[in-house]
Order: sequence, then C-alpha cells, then structure tokens
Amino acid sequence: NFGRDVLTELAKATVVSLRIGLVAGVIATLIGLTLGLVAGYIGGWVDDIIMFITNLFTVIPSIILLILISFSISQEQRGATTVAVVIGFTSWVWTARAVRAQVVSLRNRDHVNLSKLSGHTIPHIIIFDILPYIASYVVMALILQISSGILAEAGLSVLGLGPRTTDVPTLGLMMNWAMIYQAHILNKWWAYLPVLLTIATISFSVNLMNTGLDQVFNPALRD
Repeated sequence: NFGRDVLTELAKATVVSLRIGLVAGVIATLIGLTLGLVAGYIGGWVDDIIMFITNLFTVIPSIILLILISFSISQEQRGATTVAVVIGFTSWVWTARAVRAQVVSLRNRDHVNLSKLSGHTIPHIIIFDILPYIASYVVMALILQISSGILAEAGLSVLGLGPRTTDVPTLGLMMNWAMIYQAHILNKWWAYLPVLLTIATISFSVNLMNTGLDQVFNPALRD
C-alpha cells in the first residue's frame, strides 16, 4: 500500500523492534535490579515502601499503564525510543520482586556479615558481596525483558499506540498496516504472515537462549 518492498521493510522493522526491546529491557532490568537490591538488603521501612509501590504496579496490569501513557503522548512525539522508555518504566515489577527474594536469602550469609564487620558501606556490600551472586539471574531476566519489550511494542502498535506510523517501521506497525488495509480479509498473506513468523521466531529464540543460560549457570540442570 505504501509502494515499499515487504522484505526490505521487514528487515528494517526487525532491527528497530530489537532495538526497542533492548532499550526497554535494559531500563526495566536496571530499575527492578536497583529496587530489588535496596529493598532486599536494607529491609525495614525501606522494604515496606518499595514493596508497596511494587504491589501497586502489580495490581494494575502493565498493558493498561502502557495504553494510558502511550495515549497521553501525542503521535508526533511517539518515536521508537519514547515507546521503548515507556515500556521499560512499566515492566520492572517482576524483576524487582524476584531480585528482592534472592537478596533476602543472601543478606545473612557469612561473607556478607564479614563485610559488615569490616566496616564496608551498604553500597559496597550490595555491589561487591551480593550482586555477583545474582548476576547470572540478572542476565536471564534481561533476556526475558527484551522479549517482553518486543511483544509489548507489537501489542501497542496493533492498537495504534506504537511509534509514529509510516515514519519508522517496526514489527508491530507492519501488523497495524496490514490490519488497516485489510490484508487478512483480502488474503494478502505476505503483508502479515512473515511478520508473525518473525515475532514468533524472535520470542522462541530468546526463550531458548534463556533456557541455555539457565543450564550453564545452574549446575543441577547440566546432567
């Protein structure tokens, strides 16, 4: 409909969607990691406040927040980076809860108590004595966040709330264009089927990568 080659558009859209997933994944992982480390190690009222905020985000589905925030941003300002940042700031909840659970089980280990007795500061203990023990988990969480970011962008774009239409192609926008011009009704499968297969392949590949890393980092699964 735009006079563009579908294969070329698909290649460009895949790169942009991967970039959106990477930016969103990094932002969500950094926020979740920071809040989880602080809440899990310090505990007390700090933990209560962070968990209260986390529970608020848990009650409200992330897709609802995404739709509301994206709808409040004008279409001219909805670039690929903006959408990625919005996705990242609404996808950190489960990472924060999981990291906190890991840190709670580590904060009373002997090496952590020894570091406390040595007079090390809280940031030093968190970064050098706790973070290395959950680094493998953080890497796997980042991979899953990247996949979730790609799927979230596709969902927003199908609803018409993704990046600016016809400006920067993404996998979700290609699906949106196919729906607008009724490709599924007119049986123009080349407009949407390759996009679906690409999204499915990326998600499947990322989950395979996560499973492989789990087997590498977890000795109990190697056998």
